[in-house]
Amino acid sequence: MMITALKSATFIGIDAVPVDVEVFISNGIPGIMIVGLPDASTKEAKDRVKAAIKNSGFEYPVKKITINLAPADLRKEGPIFDLPLAIGILISAGRLACAVNLDDYIIAGELSLNGKINRINGIIALCRLAGKLNKKLIIPYDNINSACYIGIDFLAFRRLKDVCGFISSGYAKDSERNGAIYVHDVKNIFKDKEGNEEFFFRKYIAEADNALKKTKIDYPDFSDIKGQELTKRAILIAVCGRHNILMVGPPGSGKTMLAQSIAGIQPDILLEESIETSNIYSFSNKKIGGESGLIGKRPFIPVHHTVSTAGLIGGGALNPAPGDISLAHNGVLFIDEFSELSRKTLDSLRQPMEDKTVNLSRSRFSIILPCDFMLVAAMNPCPCGYYGDKNHECRCSGAEIYKFYAKLSGPILDRFDIFIEVYSSNLDELTEGRVIENSSEVQKTVERVRQIQLERYKGKDCGGIKFNASLRSSDADKYLLISPPALELVKNAVKKLNISSRGYFRILRVSRTIADMDGKKEVDAGSVLEALNYRNTKLLNV
Repeated sequence: MMITALKSATFIGIDAVPVDVEVFISNGIPGIMIVGLPDASTKEAKDRVKAAIKNSGFEYPVKKITINLAPADLRKEGPIFDLPLAIGILISAGRLACAVNLDDYIIAGELSLNGKINRINGIIALCRLAGKLNKKLIIPYDNINSACYIGIDFLAFRRLKDVCGFISSGYAKDSERNGAIYVHDVKNIFKDKEGNEEFFFRKYIAEADNALKKTKIDYPDFSDIKGQELTKRAILIAVCGRHNILMVGPPGSGKTMLAQSIAGIQPDILLEESIETSNIYSFSNKKIGGESGLIGKRPFIPVHHTVSTAGLIGGGALNPAPGDISLAHNGVLFIDEFSELSRKTLDSLRQPMEDKTVNLSRSRFSIILPCDFMLVAAMNPCPCGYYGDKNHECRCSGAEIYKFYAKLSGPILDRFDIFIEVYSSNLDELTEGRVIENSSEVQKTVERVRQIQLERYKGKDCGGIKFNASLRSSDADKYLLISPPALELVKNAVKKLNISSRGYFRILRVSRTIADMDGKKEVDAGSVLEALNYRNTKLLNV
């Protein structure tokens, strides 16, 4: 009897790692034994594989079948081993001749009982692994929409018998039209006559975006917000530079509505950002957009104040799953009632906000998840909600207010770039008929400022950043271009207001964004004064 070895993969966090699938058939009591630390869904593959082989027109071997998933000390999860197991059994049993070098391929797919190959999660991670190992992929046909932009060669099939046809003949043939696609240069099939690949990507993204709008909440348009001009200006600055913003105000002042309107003015997502974000979502039960393909817009993730630390940061006993901060990667994380989160959960945000990654350690391994998000937080100014409000009397004692703010540690507050106090609009502002820019018009400003930042940091040795908020303090002198009078103004303010070094650089970054919005090449005193205005708040004393 022969041993058949194929290559597949499993997942740790949001990364794929290679797994060798070894199949050995021998005389003995008929049955399948799967070893190599499989989980329950992987163990159940033996029943799916047996039915799929029979219903695909092949004779199932009545022998003792031993399957090893190596390395043996790495836990294997999910049904993606169904397809390599079926192929390995057929080859080892002599039911399938092999005309191709299977060592060149990573094989993954879930099988239905009738032999159909179902889509799998984590296809982008698989594509990245294949590119790293210089391998090709054999994957389900339904995963084409995600795989086609990664830049690797792959074969996509609908049925097990079509995969077997390719293996036995050396070329892709299918029993029905479009049953298999073999792509040598995946990007070429998405180019028009002029070679405009980006056109097709944008068309696809637009279709995904339309599907997304049908399934998600219809967030407020910017034009729906009456008054609140100062707050809207602060929000626009925050979105243009992706600065963290904290809004403090009484109930009914419009904090939540203002935050939700950000969903409609975020800049368009770039291809590489869409791939990164889609990869994260493929490992989460929280889906946005269609069943397959890439995410068409930047995420906007609202978080309830009762969220657990694991739900926010990510976690799990065996293979940690992405939390809300990773699901908001390249987008916005919105936390309403910010002060109501537990102290532990609040402080768990400190490292991810600074490093743009979160490290989840377990006894046998650790994983790093990306979480480059813009944090938008909203809270009341006191327990009763009316401290500082001109229209309502605050009922809280000084001790109650002190306790209320004691939960917000200095380090977490120091990571916000913009603080804004939000007060209720008066009746005249709510009823006036003044024309207000809608979200699509505001987004044009955001896109214009985003392009300025992309050009500034393009090809530079600054970590591949795309927004001012991510600029490292060590690169501030190179890229912020602050005039001497403006710089002197910042230094004096930092000394007078006792602002930390982190706060100092955050003021500089916000000033750079304001200057970009106003079309200034150099940050002047006016930009600095506005940035300082958003940093100095009596409520939080920072």
